[in-house]
Amino acid sequence: MATPARGMPTYALDQHEQQLREAQSVAVLMAPRLGDTLLMMNMAQNLARNSRRVTVFGDYAYMLRAWFPKLDVRPSLSEAEAGKVLADFDCAAQMHVGWPYALHDHARHYFYYDAHVVITGKGFIKLNQIRDYCHDALGLPEVGLDNGLVPLAGLRHRHHVRRVAIHPTSTGSQRCWAPEHFIQLAQQLVAMGYEPMFILAPHERAEWRCLEALGLGICQSESLSDVAAALHESGWFIGNESGVGHLASNVGIPTLTLTGRPTRTRAWRPGWSPSRIVYPAYIPGGRLRDRLWRTWLRPAQVMRAFRRLVKQYEGQPAISR
Repeated sequence: MATPARGMPTYALDQHEQQLREAQSVAVLMAPRLGDTLLMMNMAQNLARNSRRVTVFGDYAYMLRAWFPKLDVRPSLSEAEAGKVLADFDCAAQMHVGWPYALHDHARHYFYYDAHVVITGKGFIKLNQIRDYCHDALGLPEVGLDNGLVPLAGLRHRHHVRRVAIHPTSTGSQRCWAPEHFIQLAQQLVAMGYEPMFILAPHERAEWRCLEALGLGICQSESLSDVAAALHESGWFIGNESGVGHLASNVGIPTLTLTGRPTRTRAWRPGWSPSRIVYPAYIPGGRLRDRLWRTWLRPAQVMRAFRRLVKQYEGQPAISR
């Protein structure tokens, strides 16, 4: 459970929870992270389905606003504008304490989700936890796991069933599996009749030019909405712990997440579609863990985990070479 930083006023849990519970108009401010945004959209959707007037402020949500047709989604709200804009709402809410910024100077009532719950640990999935919190703590009678996302018209779900979207990057290098392992994995997938497609931001593609030389595909989508569309029509997703994995799950694709922090990743793994995680058989503690898991997790282990995901999703014997 997160606590407000030093210098912030006392945060009375019961009081702030009650303020959100009673609010009829709610501003939901998103952290500048794709995965956190998609998860917090679940709270926004649950509030909206229970007749709250909800407005979402966040750049990632705004990039995907066409996918959220029933929610009022706007760009991120700057701190300089916050006081004026938030005065129109009964309560302002965000997932993280003080992120994107502290709310006490800008909103008469405010709420930090992480101040009320265990951030990570065993026995729960973050998405399920948010839904349950909406029902059990906020008293919302109608709740669900969806976050309001609706696939765009004309898209065909998992149309390219043999296409495996691969996301080899993340917000930090310690979250990223070794690049050479991703390449070996893609080559093994090709040998099995799959079509790997690497998901890379435009500024990342120069570092992965070797993929073209190896005949491995790169998704050329320039916008996040186009990436969502490409994921929606793919058959599978394999990648580091990242927001793109949550997006793949959110658009209905089974996901396999590679990690060196299995306890944390179990809690934060994508939760909308069938999901598995895979990690090295042995993980050292401390700083060694973040450095060594990237090479200790072998492509063969990931392939075994992928076969189990296929079996789980398709309900048939695991694919063999």
